[in-house]
Amino acid sequence: MRVGSVAQNMAAPAAVFDNLESQQANSSEILLAVQYYNYQQYKANAYTNGDVTIINDRIYDVAGKNPYETKTLFAIIPLKKELRGRTFSFKLPSTLIYTNTGLTLNQVQVDFGNGQGYQTISFNIAKNVTYSSGGEKEIKVKFVYNGGSTLYSHSKIWVDYVAPSVKQVRFNGTGIDTHVIVGDAWQGSSATGYATVELAPGHAQLTKPLIVVEGFDPDNSFDYFDFINTDKSGGIYVDIDPTGTILTLNQAIEDEGYDLVFVNFANGTDYIQRNAYMVEKVIDWVNVQKTEAGSSEKNVVLGMSMGGLVARYALRHMEIDGDPNTNHDTKLYISHDAPHQGANVPLAFQAMVRHLVGEEISLPVFLSLIDVNIVDFTDISPDLEDGLALLQTPAAQQMLIYQLQGVGDNISVDISTLHGSFATEYKNMGYPQQGGIRNIAIANGSECGASLGFDPYDTIVHVNEKIDLPHFLTNIALAIVNGLSLNPLRFVTSILSTDTDVKVQFTAKALPNQQSKQIYKGKIFIEKTILFVIDVEEPLIDQETLNSSSSMLPLDNAGGGIYNLELFVELPSGMDSYVLEKQFDFIPTYSSLDIGGGNQVMNYVDLTKSYSPLSPPETPKNTPFDNFYTNPTTSQNHIQFTLNNGNWLMDELRGDEAFYSCASSCDQLELFITGSDNLCATNTYNINNLTSAPEIEVEWSVIPTTATTMTTVNNSATLTYNNPFWGGLVTLTASINTKCDDIIIEKKIWVGGPSVIAKLNDGKYISHIAPNSVCKYQQIKTNMIINGETNVIWTLLNSSQITLWHQVDNNLSFYLWEDNQTATFRLTTTNNCGTTTRDYTFVAEDCSGGGNDPCDQSFFVSPNPANTIIEITSNIPAPCPPVLGRTAQPSTAVLYDFTGNSVRSKTPAEGKMSVEKLKSGHYILVISNNGEKKSHRIIIN
Repeated sequence: MRVGSVAQNMAAPAAVFDNLESQQANSSEILLAVQYYNYQQYKANAYTNGDVTIINDRIYDVAGKNPYETKTLFAIIPLKKELRGRTFSFKLPSTLIYTNTGLTLNQVQVDFGNGQGYQTISFNIAKNVTYSSGGEKEIKVKFVYNGGSTLYSHSKIWVDYVAPSVKQVRFNGTGIDTHVIVGDAWQGSSATGYATVELAPGHAQLTKPLIVVEGFDPDNSFDYFDFINTDKSGGIYVDIDPTGTILTLNQAIEDEGYDLVFVNFANGTDYIQRNAYMVEKVIDWVNVQKTEAGSSEKNVVLGMSMGGLVARYALRHMEIDGDPNTNHDTKLYISHDAPHQGANVPLAFQAMVRHLVGEEISLPVFLSLIDVNIVDFTDISPDLEDGLALLQTPAAQQMLIYQLQGVGDNISVDISTLHGSFATEYKNMGYPQQGGIRNIAIANGSECGASLGFDPYDTIVHVNEKIDLPHFLTNIALAIVNGLSLNPLRFVTSILSTDTDVKVQFTAKALPNQQSKQIYKGKIFIEKTILFVIDVEEPLIDQETLNSSSSMLPLDNAGGGIYNLELFVELPSGMDSYVLEKQFDFIPTYSSLDIGGGNQVMNYVDLTKSYSPLSPPETPKNTPFDNFYTNPTTSQNHIQFTLNNGNWLMDELRGDEAFYSCASSCDQLELFITGSDNLCATNTYNINNLTSAPEIEVEWSVIPTTATTMTTVNNSATLTYNNPFWGGLVTLTASINTKCDDIIIEKKIWVGGPSVIAKLNDGKYISHIAPNSVCKYQQIKTNMIINGETNVIWTLLNSSQITLWHQVDNNLSFYLWEDNQTATFRLTTTNNCGTTTRDYTFVAEDCSGGGNDPCDQSFFVSPNPANTIIEITSNIPAPCPPVLGRTAQPSTAVLYDFTGNSVRSKTPAEGKMSVEKLKSGHYILVISNNGEKKSHRIIIN
């Protein structure tokens, strides 16, 4: 807050931010910025001490009293908080000191946390500081003023330490030459670019060009030096040799004799087509230089992010523009995490930017016809306007899959974007073809299809804060303003308010899976409680909400090249702590691999599936690239070069077909062995959709080896059945060697004719050699274990009496009624290799126990056959004690049909049982009494 004459001595926030940013952006040193202010606030006891009075809810100073106390703010920070290297240059510009004190500064001392203690520095003079280790460093600053007062401040930085002998940068930015290139006009305007050239050692002219096209670069913050000297996203200063020799990608490229040509856009947000026309001119210029040097080497073109689109468009346009003299003379096109089917910035985050840019915190007066502006959000955070401008640039609109229109409280989904028209033109052009060019891609997304660490529709930003307004502001400022509005309700609520808060509520959610749900809601309002009872809200900015559409895929958490949410736009001070998910999927893997060539509709499965070079995606959702790389296990930062993809890239630059896979860690990679489940003579087995890359080695084995011989050729194995006296189950195993762990795949194969293991339902084995004893009057069921069968048939060969039986799946169910009744059944089971036949004979016996015990259960059932009623009578003498060790239970009678289903029952067993409406046929009546069971065959007509 700025009050009275003090306000004229303080800079506006926007001016401060602009000064800090512009000075640091234009300086190679790490700048220090200073705030030193004296300010006043009310004493905590100003009212109770009688220093102020309150009349009609207004605060007045009391004559002769001082209700204020003076406070001091002193803070110094470096404007960069993450440093990489070992030696850095710090500077304290006099233009970055903000103060309202009149004190004379005598000395400035700084302890940079490098073990050297406090060192004296001067304004506007650079101070070199060397660190011997990395990690968090504390910067301590001491201002010593005339008169003896000393003020202290401290802050922290992070040093990513690089020892001087660890790496040798071969492309080091010396001897470079930059050429201004202007492209042909596209829709009336031409793009300008800067081609920075650094030759490999021993080359006096361009001989073996590697043309690198930069990505989306709205503020021209990425240049040739960032490309060759950093290991951040897009930099090639990364180790690619883990053996200890410390070879960088930078050095490896130079060792292959490549001359670097780095293309920097003058306007990195212009239409992709316009910048592509400029890149065509770069390629033409490079080819002229090669001709003058007498070189026959073909070009390599590497496009990073949007640069991948620009490069592909340029190469293909040179092939189809109709000029017979046009020849890009390129052997290899490399796409590095390029959004061939579009890029993603969370729609909810876009909504927050658009909402806040279009709002100002204001109070309505004169019946809400006029707003009294308190603060514009772009004053609090100028980057909000930059963020909106970024979203509205031509290149951003051409790339963003989902985007919005409008600002403030008038935001909606934009369904007629530049993305649609560009995507159609782009896919119809296809890929470069001239001269047998090889098209390859690096995707920073996960090979396993793993998503980021949150789910669809999870909250990514959440703010719900309450700020108590000072009592005098509430009852003076709001009462006056609302009174002027001639709105009695507003005036009354302000005067009578017993508790007034400013509330800030923002919720941003990740996209759900093809559902219409609210993904953004934001508002700032005054919440007041009237007379301790009634709650009233008055908006300071209008509430805005946004819903996803049912066609939208959950891109925000999907696997792909990762972008940091906080780097996209700086949120207002303090809001960064409310960002719950700081990373999002910027380039979905399906987009960087151009799955389906843009001709297929993507779905949720396409976001989560494994994209592995070991088992490339199949048509129609295949990749049009000749080769590709995906990052093992997890997604990584967008356009990040690493040890693994750096080695993969070097293989391709050397002319070797590169291969790298860690698919052994991917649960969803569905590799399996194809071929018949039965082996009768000779069968060939293969691994489905396994790449034919020469680096892939497959080791085959089969266990046991008793009945088979095996020959192998690459990804196939041939098994031959050579022992007709043995049959059974074998396991065929394929071990696939990858860059990580081996992948083990197994297949169970039945060798020879079917085998039979015969059991009764109670687990007792049955013989096909000797007769098997079973109980009469009981349902007998088999439990057959038959391996390798394709067909099973039971037949009754002979029986000494009438035998009831039927087949259930592979099993037999039957009844024998009389003592010594015999029945013989034949089992015939067949597969592709032959037929197995077994005959089983069963003999009935009385399992009731027999004997002359007068208390044995004895029941009679009549009539039999029956029609509508059967009657059960008992011939058990009374009294008979319970069976030893059992408690006497009521008798029960249960009638079963011949398939074993219960159709009637009664307790106690004696008496009449209705069998009306039952189908004619054979039934079994089981009577249980006193722990014993007796079965009766019943015929119902």
